[in-house]
Parts: sequence; structure tokens; C-alpha cells
Amino acid sequence: MEDVTTAAPTKAPQFVLLHSWKWLALILLVLGFAFQGSRGLWEPDEGRYTEVGMQMLKRGDFITPHRHHHRIHPTKPPMTYWAIAASVAMFGKSEWAVRLPYALAFVATGLLLFAAGRKLMPAYPALPALIYATMFLPMLATNLVTTDVFLTLFVTAGAIAYLVLGHTRLGVRLMWLGFGLAFLTKGPPALLPLAGLLIAHRWSGRPVRALIDAWGLIVFLVVAFTWYGLVVWRNPGLLSYFIHDEVVARTISDKHGRSPQWWGGFYVYGLTLLIGTLPFGLSLIHRWRESPLTRVGRQNLLSEDKLLWCWLLVPLVVFMLARSRLPLYLLPLFPAIALLIARNWQRQNLALPLRMVVLTLFASSLLALKGYAGYMPSHQDMRSLSAEIARKVPFAPHELAFVNTKPKYGLAYYLDIDAEWLDIGGNPSGEYDDSLASELYQNEGPRLYLLRPEKVDAFLAKAAELDQEVADFGATHGYRLFGLKNTVDQRLN
Repeated sequence: MEDVTTAAPTKAPQFVLLHSWKWLALILLVLGFAFQGSRGLWEPDEGRYTEVGMQMLKRGDFITPHRHHHRIHPTKPPMTYWAIAASVAMFGKSEWAVRLPYALAFVATGLLLFAAGRKLMPAYPALPALIYATMFLPMLATNLVTTDVFLTLFVTAGAIAYLVLGHTRLGVRLMWLGFGLAFLTKGPPALLPLAGLLIAHRWSGRPVRALIDAWGLIVFLVVAFTWYGLVVWRNPGLLSYFIHDEVVARTISDKHGRSPQWWGGFYVYGLTLLIGTLPFGLSLIHRWRESPLTRVGRQNLLSEDKLLWCWLLVPLVVFMLARSRLPLYLLPLFPAIALLIARNWQRQNLALPLRMVVLTLFASSLLALKGYAGYMPSHQDMRSLSAEIARKVPFAPHELAFVNTKPKYGLAYYLDIDAEWLDIGGNPSGEYDDSLASELYQNEGPRLYLLRPEKVDAFLAKAAELDQEVADFGATHGYRLFGLKNTVDQRLN
């Protein structure tokens, strides 16, 4: 098999965009920042992540994440919350500021792919980045408040440090730093691409000890685990939670209800790969004799291809076996997919003009879709719901109380108040922040109670039981809105 790292198509000079990092950076900035502030925060993830970041700013506590002033939220490491909090602190409270770190992470991931392209295909170094930036899933993910965009950046940084610099001292240390930051972003899932890298390293006939650098491991351990040590020290019992709820439950149980059926992985990840890699994913279909799964392919596969395939397949197999499945889990694999597609195009010496036209048209379509999403109506848009509440409710509540329905934390962001999760039946599961009876009895001020229509009768009965008269403010977005009449009257007077 020809070494594609040295093979250069004859028409390379005609494609300035494919070998200029400046033009690439401009394209990435346009794609990443377009319409970043046009859409309100959507539930459930965007509101929750944003509110935890805001709680850090309000409390001045950047170690223990909180979703409410007396309820911690340790489901994810703090990198995402830190990024949101820092951006809002610097640029003010807006959707643009909340999403700014994601656009920057998208641009940085593309530039890292350019660095990989300079090594793997010097004639067209920008091609992998352009493919990544115009595939459906990465392009849309840059407009979502989630952990996976940052995870993708740091996984890509670690993998490309090894890919570009090899097992030199600098390359190995940067690799460990990248994966340490990835672990600080999402925990154990960050280790799956690292496992793929180690397998590829050994598959290429190199000793694993070449990657065991003392300072590199120290950097990884300090970056990855310092926060875990601090938060567990401050909150006894969290270690058990991290192990049982965030690792075991997501791997072997159906606790989180995310397509846990045996066929769930084929459905979720099959569709993600089919739709998320549009319009280029099908070009990954190689001739059988070139496939890494055949004997001939295994014998002739270049070490760079081994790394890319292991980066893709090792985490994918684990995700298929795990019983908690979401499409964005695959986002950190898309840089590897983009590099494989680019190498496949060059390997087959494909003419690029038509493909560049398709890339441009698809990128334009995705930009239009991002723009449309900023204005289309949605029951998950908390900016719309907050405006409707302000219209219907004649007082400014000091807290939102969601009764037997999961809080919409994005609503708390827009109204600049806390959101609390109450249970009518007495807080039996421990997931709730408090019981409804306790909140009604304390009567601490003008709360707005939000509940689904099927819970109205039980809510009114509990209020009557505690001699609390309620004011009904009607319904919106599937919620009924209530306040306690005495506190409402006090606020209005």
C-alpha cells in the first residue's frame, strides 16, 4: 500500500482553502459562531449545565457543583461549568456568552485536525478539519450546551499530540495532558480513546513502555484527579456515588433509561453514524481487500490508520455494550472519522472539485438550519417560557418550585432565581430537594409552583390540608402555575 503521507495529487495548488490555516480558521469561526446567541436555552441539558455554572458564580464555590443552593449536582466533573461561569463572568449574562466556549472549542478542534493533516496529507492539510466541521453532528453540536464538545477537543488534543509528535518526550507528555483534561471534563469515558491509542501503539509493534513517561503520568494524575479528591474530601460519600451511579449504573444497568435494550446500540449509534456523518460518511466504505478487518488489510495498514481505527472502534464497541446510550457520546470519535475519510479520498486519488462543492452546499444548509433553530417555536425553549410566565404571573417570585416534575433549570437562569424540586408524597426517593408539605409549611416567601395538570388535585389537597390558600395563574407550556395567596398579596401590596 502506498504511503499516503507522501503522495500528493497533482492538482493540489488549485485548492488554496485546503492548505491555508488562515482561511481554515476563518471558515471555522463563521461556522462555529453563526447564530450562537439567537436561540434560547433548551431543556433538559442546556438549562441544567448553565444553571450549575451560574450557581458557581453566585456561591463563589468552584469545587462542588450545585443545582440548587442546598442540593449538589456531581454528575459531571467541573470543566463544562467552569467554562460557562468564566464566559458569563467576562462577557455578561447572555446565551451568546454561555455558548462562546463551545464555539471556541469547535474552532480549536478544527485547528488540531489541521495539524494532523499537515502530517498525514501535506498537500491538503485543511481537508480533515473541513470534513469534520461540515458533518452534521459536529456542526450542530457546537451550538449545544453539553460536555461532549469539550471532551472532543481534549481527546483530539491528546490523540493528535501522539499522532504528530510520535512517542517523543514532548508528544507523550502532551498526550497525557490532553487525556487528563478530557477526564476532568467527563470522567471515565475519556479513557476509551486512550485505550484505543494504546492498542494501536502496541498493534504497530511498539512497546507500551515508550508511552510511560513519569512526568506525563504525574501531569495526567494531577489534572484528572485533583478535583475528584477535593470534592470527595468536602462531600463524604461522593466516592461511592461516582463508582456506583456514574460508572456501574451507566454501564450495566438500565437506571438512566437511555435505550438500554440489547438492540439499543444499533438503533442509537447506527442512526448517529448514518445521519451524523452526512454528507461524507459513506465514503468510509473501503474495498474489502483494503479493510482493516481483513487479513490483507491488517498486514498493510499504516500505523496512522491503526491509530485512527482504534480511536474509532474501541470506544464504539464499549458504547455498544454499555446500557446508557446517547448520540452525543460518539462526538469524540468524529475527528477520527474525519481523518479516515480524508485519507480515504487521497488514497483513492479522488477528484476534489465536486466534493468541495458538496461540502460548501452542505455547510450552507447547516448554517441555515442553525439560524432556523434560533427562531422556531419549541416547548423546550426556556426563554419563551420565561416570557410567558412574566406575562401571566403578576409578581416576581423569589424561587421556582417544580412539584413532582423535573425542574427546568433554564427557566431559573432567565428569571435569575433558584429552582427547587418538590415531592407531594414526602420525598421518598431522595432525588427531590424537599417535600411539598415542608415548603408549604415554611411559607418562606413568594414562590411560583409549577406542576403538570394531573398533579393539580393532589397539590390543592395538600395546600388545603395545611390551611394555605392558593392563587391560580393559569396554564402555559404544559404547566399549571400557582402561588400562595398570602405571599402573593404581600408582594403585590
